[in-house]
Amino acid sequence: MNKNLLSVTALLCALAVASAQENGKTDPTLQGTTTATTENIRSLSLTDCVQIGLEHNLDIKINRFQPMLSKYDYSMAFGAYDPTLTVGYTHSDSKNPGSTETGTTYITTNSEIYGDNANAGLNFLTPLGSTVGFQGSYSRSGYSSGVYNRDNSQFNGSGRISITQPLLKNAWIDSTRMNIKVSRNTLHSSELTYQYNLMTTINQIEIAYYNLIGAREDITAGEQNLSLSEEFLKETLKKVELGSLIELDSKDAESQVASSKSALIALKQSYKTAANNLRKLLSDDFSQWQDTDFDLTDELSSIATLPSRADSWYKGLTLRPDLLQMKVDLENRDISIKYSFNQLFPQLDVIGTYGHAGAGWADGEEPFRQVGEGTYPNYSIGGQLSVPIGTITARNTYKRRKAEKEQSILQLKQKEQNVMVEIDNAINSVNSSLEAITSTREARQYAEQAYEAGKIRLEHGKATSFEVLQLQTTLFQNRLSEIKALVNYNINLANLRYTEGATLENYNIEVVYE
Repeated sequence: MNKNLLSVTALLCALAVASAQENGKTDPTLQGTTTATTENIRSLSLTDCVQIGLEHNLDIKINRFQPMLSKYDYSMAFGAYDPTLTVGYTHSDSKNPGSTETGTTYITTNSEIYGDNANAGLNFLTPLGSTVGFQGSYSRSGYSSGVYNRDNSQFNGSGRISITQPLLKNAWIDSTRMNIKVSRNTLHSSELTYQYNLMTTINQIEIAYYNLIGAREDITAGEQNLSLSEEFLKETLKKVELGSLIELDSKDAESQVASSKSALIALKQSYKTAANNLRKLLSDDFSQWQDTDFDLTDELSSIATLPSRADSWYKGLTLRPDLLQMKVDLENRDISIKYSFNQLFPQLDVIGTYGHAGAGWADGEEPFRQVGEGTYPNYSIGGQLSVPIGTITARNTYKRRKAEKEQSILQLKQKEQNVMVEIDNAINSVNSSLEAITSTREARQYAEQAYEAGKIRLEHGKATSFEVLQLQTTLFQNRLSEIKALVNYNINLANLRYTEGATLENYNIEVVYE
């Protein structure tokens, strides 16, 4: 990747701040490792994943080009000020035959008229709207005949500067200056778009990371569930042999083992899918990561975070790149209005020229000397007024641009309102998922107690195997629900930062454009 595209300075400072998600603690009952076995295992924190994604994610690599392309467009807008050089040369020669007039003795001899003409000009537009031109010419002409053969060449030269300055239309703004200003804002807008794309990709990495942790913990819960099922089957078979339970009870236990294995297979498949989602976000060559498994070092945080609605709204309204982009677009509307208003005026130009002329007989250097010394100066000054009979197009263009600005103002207000609603919903999701952690944890703890009590009741003949197996299934489902609540809480915190526009700030990422 061309280093001139841009650099992300956070990559050089190793993303020092990873915020609260690295400080959380996982409930001991949810700890465990993935059963997937691969030779290549990479230990990665969330910060590591973000850094790898910034370097290798294909979306980021693709979107890096947009600011560069906009920068080229901005530079191209100045091309209207490039001067134009014009050079020309003409040689002419005309030979005329002699003649005799009928009835007279008047005879004309053969003659020749010759000439050379060279000219050059340099014209350019200035940032003030002026059109400036430098012109120079040099010519030689002569005549010869059968009677007059002396060198009678005449040389002429001139140099002149001309300026045309608009006073009304195209005076304080013209199409070139408008395009430059719009291109500059478009460049800034593309930078904001790139920052928003960075935020989106990092948010996707966060979600994929937390989902993969959750999938890993789900497998641990599934393995625990299978272990309980196998242990219960083993105990049931012993009791059937001793005659304390009937054979039907063993069938229930065997069915439970099969169901537990099936559930574990599904959980492992979900883990593989979640791992691929993370691999895709971290890689520009999926084949290099295909056989890599993850040892995720971060834990699912359960630390209570109570966001302030006012602070979050302030962040969202000042940091969101998509919102700032609309404000830049509003600036472009102002530029368009200014230009379309200027086009309502008639074209009134001041035109002035100043130059020197020179001439010489048989001396080709004399015109240069006279032009250089200003022996024969000349000048002109005047004006030109061009008034269109009708201004239907200009007037309606101006009205349209004003209406477009009013529409953009309302769209900006709507966007600000939508951002506030998104943030409010994100805060509510954080608070709800935090409450869900408490409720699902209590449900899992009660399910554990109920399961242990059920086994004791079974020992005393107060419960059936089917009832105990139902309690085990409830325990398993509650464990999965607790894991899901933890995953949702961490994802909702990440989504809140995203809706606030604070994702880059959270990782101390500063985008620098070169």
